[in-house]
Amino acid sequence: MDCKEVMSCVFDVSMKEIELYKFLVGKDEMKVEEIAKALSKDRSTIQRSLKKLMECMLVERKKKIIGKGGYYYTYKAIPPSEAKSFVKVCLEEWYKKMAVAIENFEEDFK
Repeated sequence: MDCKEVMSCVFDVSMKEIELYKFLVGKDEMKVEEIAKALSKDRSTIQRSLKKLMECMLVERKKKIIGKGGYYYTYKAIPPSEAKSFVKVCLEEWYKKMAVAIENFEEDFK
């Protein structure tokens, strides 16, 4: 099992979402349109993937104000070192829950 598979399992994200995270790593903040153009993907596809990555806290979104009340959002991946720490925390929490569940193993199968 590699890191991408671990991330997919822990965060319940697809490989295309992991590839988007990988694309964003180390880059400056980007607009959806810029990401879609760079990856030759549809804007709506990128937006759905970004939403999922934000829910997992792997991507951050910032609101940028432009003239007379307008705005747009930019997106940036958290550094891999932070993602790694987050994955470890999630795995530790999962392990604790599984350990508790296993304690009731015999009861659950009576």
